[in-house]
Amino acid sequence: MVDKEVPLIKAKKTPQKDVILDSNGFFVIELDKNKKEIRVEYYSNVYKENRIVTGILEKIFTGNKADSLCDTILKNVPNLLPSHYMYLGRELQKAQYSLEKNTKYVQGGC
Repeated sequence: MVDKEVPLIKAKKTPQKDVILDSNGFFVIELDKNKKEIRVEYYSNVYKENRIVTGILEKIFTGNKADSLCDTILKNVPNLLPSHYMYLGRELQKAQYSLEKNTKYVQGGC
């Protein structure tokens, strides 16, 4: 039995212009089809005049399953924005699918 009315919220994508970049850094995701691995590079941000202009490579993660990569990144790169972790999960699922189906993977934007 429900004591109160629960709101039904329709999903909608956040427009690119409204995405807040994570001040802690960014990730580059690539496939190594020879090794059958997903490679995830983590970069800390480099700022110039309050703008991110580049990054410094801090860590590299490899694996072939999105869930294990997500768990490992969460433990080794704390304090990201929740939306950043969600983005990584989506992208790593796409990368895993591309690896399994031997299709081209292109990392999407936020």
